[in-house]
Amino acid sequence: MAYASGVQLSGLAGIVGAAVGGYIGYTQAADVSNLTPIAGALILGGVGLVAGSAGAFLLKSLMQFVIYIIMFGVLVYVFQSPIEKMTGINPVAATLEFLGDFGLPVKSATKRLVTDPS
Repeated sequence: MAYASGVQLSGLAGIVGAAVGGYIGYTQAADVSNLTPIAGALILGGVGLVAGSAGAFLLKSLMQFVIYIIMFGVLVYVFQSPIEKMTGINPVAATLEFLGDFGLPVKSATKRLVTDPS
């Protein structure tokens, strides 16, 4: 029972995060890129849902933190082209460059993982 103690709080935080992310995506998508407002709302709403629900979720255990990082990474990988169109920065290339600067051997993975937005 202790495992599910923060489920309601995490769900509420996820809904609030999705609403805030969706609003920002809807209002800013046309200004920042050539995406439709609905696409911007879906992308940033998804990011807000994952990031917003992390509050209670992260405090449970290290394995749940790893699962959260993996979920966030998959979300960013799947939507890397729209995110690049909105921000002008490819998040996967930026992350791999950041990890490579720390000396991790990720430079060879950049060619396979980074997709061209065009």
